[in-house]
Amino acid sequence: MSDIIGTEKRLPDISIAMVSLNCWNVLKDCLDSLRLSDPAVTYELFLVDNGSTDGTLEKVPEMYPEVTLVKNTSNVGFLKGTNQGIRLSSGKFVLWLNPDTILRPDSLRQMTEFLEQHPKAGIVGPKVLNADGSFQPQCKRGMPTPAASLAYYMKLDRLFPKDRTLGQYLLRYLPEDQSNQVDAVSGCCLMARRELIADIGLLDEDLKQWGEDIEWCVRAKKAGWEVWYHPVSVITHLKGKGGRHMVPYHVTKNMHYAMWIFYTKYFKAQSSPLTSIAVRTAIQGSLAGSLLRIWMQRNVNSRLSPPVRLGILGALAAGLIGLWIQSAARSKPK
Repeated sequence: MSDIIGTEKRLPDISIAMVSLNCWNVLKDCLDSLRLSDPAVTYELFLVDNGSTDGTLEKVPEMYPEVTLVKNTSNVGFLKGTNQGIRLSSGKFVLWLNPDTILRPDSLRQMTEFLEQHPKAGIVGPKVLNADGSFQPQCKRGMPTPAASLAYYMKLDRLFPKDRTLGQYLLRYLPEDQSNQVDAVSGCCLMARRELIADIGLLDEDLKQWGEDIEWCVRAKKAGWEVWYHPVSVITHLKGKGGRHMVPYHVTKNMHYAMWIFYTKYFKAQSSPLTSIAVRTAIQGSLAGSLLRIWMQRNVNSRLSPPVRLGILGALAAGLIGLWIQSAARSKPK
């Protein structure tokens, strides 16, 4: 159930769908930056709140009356919240935007102009910077095949950034300041045509908490649309401060669940059983390691020396590798 508070609907150039959860400290900066956007491009903003208790529900109507606030009585998650905002929208273009982003005055205009000039482009994403001005490589991505994902998690793409095989996931070999077609852009700021939504549908809510941007972009490309990284448009992303950080265990579990869903949807049919076992084991191992790391950060790190922490993580990794070897051995035909 949700209640809607806001101004009358209008027909803007862009409809912005944003989801919030106890992130007022960064949300206000995002909304302020939107107010400074080039007035040549009009927008409507649907802020879908998942039950904030930090003053967001009271301060947004008072300080930002131009925002249409959708108040969910419970946390329905990012995907359902974004779909809520999209369903309410009417603009020519639709923008997913995280509340922990800060736009430049021309960010929206640059993306809309790009889509206007490239009729085959269904999705465009900007260059994304960290708070310190450094580049956030997740804003341009290739297909996360098992091999590309393994190279990423082993950090081989950092050791060999120009290698097109090892660097496939984050496309490190593509120039940061050059527009290129890519497999996916970051959902922290992703603009799409209204026609694309009518063609491929909304976000896949089965993914729960991760990979929705990659999956949506892949779906768009399979339907014949182009996906572009366009660094003329630039934003800042204060990664990890937009609401998901409030529930780290839940987010981590759903993120790894989504990895398996994505694999089964796009790779499992053409993969061998041994590959599927290896992928599933790797995902389960990553989940176990991530949950342990979160627990240690919250409960143990302050009381253990770095060598002891490293030893615990090493023992866990050795155990997981042993389990994988046993699983792989059992799967071999006799």
